[in-house]
Amino acid sequence: MIIRILGAIIYSLWPILTGNELNQLLPKRVEVNFNFFLINIFICLGTFISILILSSGEGMTFSGIYAIPMFYVFFAILYCLAFPVKLLKCIETGKEVSLGQYIGDFFLVLFLPVGIWFLQPRVNKVVENVRLARLEAQDKII
Repeated sequence: MIIRILGAIIYSLWPILTGNELNQLLPKRVEVNFNFFLINIFICLGTFISILILSSGEGMTFSGIYAIPMFYVFFAILYCLAFPVKLLKCIETGKEVSLGQYIGDFFLVLFLPVGIWFLQPRVNKVVENVRLARLEAQDKII
C-alpha cells in the first residue's frame, strides 16, 4: 500500500512541478486558474490515498449516489494532466488556447512514460527562452 501511495505521488510530481513552473512563466495577458489546479491536485491525491487506506489497498467500487463524487475526481485527474500542456501551449503561442489546440499534447501526458520524451524538451526550451527574454529585458532597463 505504501508503494502504491508513493507511486501515485511520484506520478503526480511531473504535472505539479511543470504546472507550477510554467504558471510563473505565463504571459501577463493569459489568465489561468492556478488555484483550481492546486485544489484538484489535492482532491486527486487525497481521494487516492483515502481509498487505499480505507480499502486496505484492495480498491473500492462506487455505485449509485456514491459514484457522483467520483465523476468529479475523474474530471480532476484529467484537468491536472491537461493543465501543464495547456500552459505550455499558451506560452508557445503567447495567447489563450482551446482544448483542440493542445489535445495531442494531452494524450502524451496520459501516457507519461512515453510522452515525457516529447514534452520535456519543449518545456526546457520554453523555460530557457522566457528566462533569456527576461534577462535581455533587464539588461535594456539598466
